[in-house]
Amino acid sequence: MSGTASAPPAGQRAAAEPAAGGLVTQHVRHGYWKYPIIALALAVLVGLLGVFAGSPNSPRATIAATSRLDPGGAALAFTQELAGTSASTGNQKEFGLGPPGELFVTGPLGSFAPLLGGNVAAALAQYRAAPVGQQASWADNYLMALGTITEQPMEGEEMEAAASPDYAKIGTLHGDFGPVPILVKADVQLARSGHLEQYLEGREPGHTLHLVTIWLYDHPKMLSDAVANGLTDDQWGMVKERDYNVGPWYLIIPSIIHVKLPGGVTGTGFVLWNLLVALIFIFVLPLVPGVRSLPRKLRLHRLIARYPTRGEQIPPDPDARLHPVLHKEGPA
Repeated sequence: MSGTASAPPAGQRAAAEPAAGGLVTQHVRHGYWKYPIIALALAVLVGLLGVFAGSPNSPRATIAATSRLDPGGAALAFTQELAGTSASTGNQKEFGLGPPGELFVTGPLGSFAPLLGGNVAAALAQYRAAPVGQQASWADNYLMALGTITEQPMEGEEMEAAASPDYAKIGTLHGDFGPVPILVKADVQLARSGHLEQYLEGREPGHTLHLVTIWLYDHPKMLSDAVANGLTDDQWGMVKERDYNVGPWYLIIPSIIHVKLPGGVTGTGFVLWNLLVALIFIFVLPLVPGVRSLPRKLRLHRLIARYPTRGEQIPPDPDARLHPVLHKEGPA
């Protein structure tokens, strides 16, 4: 059976010729003009999520500002650290801090003693020379005395926030306190001037806010602010804002922040759960069949590229003539 086959259109011939030479002939034309439009749309989307689903942005708390606003709370924190009853006492082994009384009170005072006067140096020497039991007794007595100048809740009224001693009345306290009042007042002076924060940041240059944050948790103002802003839930912690939806920037680590997992409240558990979530994003999304194909199945490539439609004439590849060695050689 003989006949003459109809010649393919010119555009198809142009596309087929490089195929004979082994060149890829599928033309993918990027819609470069779409890029700024997509970027603008994403920026608007992120902005709307920030407005309607975001969280309020509060300025970072500092030791100096907190101590100036509530010096009585700072005195309470320093006394509890000396007495071994502060929140940081339970973390001294986990974070490698050591005794909070040494870290936050006697250590800074020893560094700044020449600037604080001879009475502070003498009080510090007396405290360090005393037995551990005597040091604890002095601190406990002073802690009980601070309670007498602290506003107590009325009968039947639940205490919703931590209360601080009245710093204006701290000089009226009397008892067997040893050098503790001098040490506490001197440390409050360091805290209000900003020197304590400078000292703590200098101890861990690679984690400048680590020790500062731990001390802020010892100060009752942190708990008061948490209660006022609804941040005291056991499950949600300090990153779930009540009356605000979860911000989109939190969604990348939901198993750590928003789900109560076994051991997640400990340092080791937090690191392990964080590692698990990181592995999901590093290995599961790009490697697991089906999951890695979602962008293709959703045809996300259509946002930036346009493929030829059925019957569309494909223009010849302008680069084909630049690579003659790749074309199939005809008969001599």
